[in-house]
Amino acid sequence: MKKWMKIALLILVCVGVIALCVFMIPFVFSLREPENQQRLESFIKELGALGVLAMLFLQVLQIIVAIIPGEPLELLMGLMYGTWAGLALTLAGILIGTTIVFFLVKKYGEPFAARFVDIKSFEKLKFLRDPVRRDSLIFILFLIPGTPKDVLTYFAPLTGVKFSRFLPLAVLARIPSVISSTLVGATVGDGKLWQSALIFAATGLVGLAGILINSRIQKKYGGQNNSKGNPNE
Repeated sequence: MKKWMKIALLILVCVGVIALCVFMIPFVFSLREPENQQRLESFIKELGALGVLAMLFLQVLQIIVAIIPGEPLELLMGLMYGTWAGLALTLAGILIGTTIVFFLVKKYGEPFAARFVDIKSFEKLKFLRDPVRRDSLIFILFLIPGTPKDVLTYFAPLTGVKFSRFLPLAVLARIPSVISSTLVGATVGDGKLWQSALIFAATGLVGLAGILINSRIQKKYGGQNNSKGNPNE
């Protein structure tokens, strides 16, 4: 295939994905309402095997359209497929979506990222450009709740981290958070409301702790980055 044809095909795919994402934003946001979740659950079950593909698509979409909240979708995964099947399907979507975002940002840079996230947030993450501590900090930031994971997904390709290194860090670090969401969804589906409430409360407390930890990491390493200067700029 000629080079111009490859470029044209890539542009066509990107335009299609972006248009589809914009079209789906109101729908995914509506999933925060319980009645809409029930309607979607009934619709997905009627689709059978195609329903699994539909849920996978929604998860990929959630990663690409960074402003879409992921927790309602993860809860729905657990409600419909149980803790572990919901986890597997969610991680598959995260893997695919993260891969798409990484290579698009790698190719088109910050102008592309600016279409989906507030790139002013990148200023707080400049310390991740330091290759000595970059990988460990990327893992920690994806691991702890309350961190801007969607912004991280768009910023990481600009740090110089290799895709083969970044993808396992980003996907594996999300597992504890995703499990907590799919577990809550599964317990709700089984009618174990008290158990769901306890897990949800515990997750909320961990999330608050994660926000504080994230703030401290940014202050600590961001301050060091500013004082020493950034050699990559």
